[in-house]
Amino acid sequence: MNLEDALNQHTIDKKWVYQGLIARARKDLDLLNAVIEKAFTGNDKERKRGCWILHHVSDAVPDVFKIHSRRMVAQLKIAETNAEERFVLRYFSKYYLPKDEEIEGFLLDYCFEKMMTPSKIQAPRIYSMSIAYRMVKRYPELAQELEQSILVIMEDCNAGLKSRGRRVQADLRALGLI
Repeated sequence: MNLEDALNQHTIDKKWVYQGLIARARKDLDLLNAVIEKAFTGNDKERKRGCWILHHVSDAVPDVFKIHSRRMVAQLKIAETNAEERFVLRYFSKYYLPKDEEIEGFLLDYCFEKMMTPSKIQAPRIYSMSIAYRMVKRYPELAQELEQSILVIMEDCNAGLKSRGRRVQADLRALGLI
C-alpha cells in the first residue's frame, strides 16, 4: 500500500494500518521525508495521520528529525491542524532543542504565547511549558519570567497543566533558579 492511500483511505485501527509505514520510515529517509511532506502540506487527513506516524517514528529514532528542526519550527507559523502543532511541540519538549539563536527566539516566544492562551486543547500548552523550561536551563535569566507565567496560568487551568506547572516550579527551585 502506498503512502497516499494509507493516509487517505483507512479510517479504523490506524496502528495496524500504519505499523509497517512506521517501521519503514524509521530506516528509509526517503519515506520519512515523504511522510513529513504529507504531514506538513497535505490535505487535512494526510496532515493528521502523517503527524501520527511522525510521532511514533520520533519516539523510536528522534535524531532523524534534527535535520528537519528548522522546517518543524517554521511549520508552527503555518500549521493548519492541531496535529502538526502537537507533533512539533511534543518533539521539542522531549527530544532535541535547536541551538540556533533565531530559532530559539521564535520558539521561546511561541511557547510563552501558547502557554498563556487559554484553549480547550491542553497538550500544546503543556508541551510549550516543557520547552520553555528546557530553554530556561540554557538561559537561566528567563527563570523568573517562566515562574510568573506559570503562576498566571495556574489560576485557571486544567489538572494536567497545573501538574506540569508544579513540576516545573519544583525543578526550577531545585536548580536554584527561583
